[in-house]
Amino acid sequence: MDLRAKIEDIEKQLKQREKNIDNISKELSQTKTELSNNESKLSNTTQELNSVKEDLSSLKEENDKMRTELESLRNEHSDFKNKYSNAEIKLKDLEPQVASLKEDYEQKDRELESIKKDLQQTISDKYVEIESLRDELKDQLNGKEAEIIRTKNDIVAKNKEIEAMGLKIKSLEGYIEEAKGAPQVIEKIREVMSVKGFLSDKELEEIFSGKQD
Repeated sequence: MDLRAKIEDIEKQLKQREKNIDNISKELSQTKTELSNNESKLSNTTQELNSVKEDLSSLKEENDKMRTELESLRNEHSDFKNKYSNAEIKLKDLEPQVASLKEDYEQKDRELESIKKDLQQTISDKYVEIESLRDELKDQLNGKEAEIIRTKNDIVAKNKEIEAMGLKIKSLEGYIEEAKGAPQVIEKIREVMSVKGFLSDKELEEIFSGKQD
């Protein structure tokens, strides 16, 4: 009776182990799926990082273009100032003709003032636009740098998760390999019982240790 109880207990344990193996196999499949998903996320994160770098390069080029445009406007302003100065010199040289040319002069003066105002407004608008763009670029650069840091940290974390999953998979695969011999143990116990009608503790120990043929 004790031997049968032991056998029944062993069979229960083996059934429980088979159930555990099924659960472990499901967990292994789920873990492999998670590993594949994490590898896909890592690839997407790397692509996003490259896109961020391209955006930064484009923003820098646009900033350089605006600086060049501002410098061109400043040169135009300087040219207009020079033209205005030359006009005043000519006016002094033409004092005998001032009366007849006064109306023309006043018209030109008004045009020049309009040009100056327009130019000053343009320069002012461009300056405000450039300052706003500079602040915007600075904020974007800061945001992108923070995003790059977060992305790098995410990549490091994902690599660690992948390594941990790899170790877990190897451990589960080893456990499954060890458990594959369980049905053979039951079969050997049944063979001995069918021949002898009983099974000693020594024989049972030899079966479990793999010495029983």
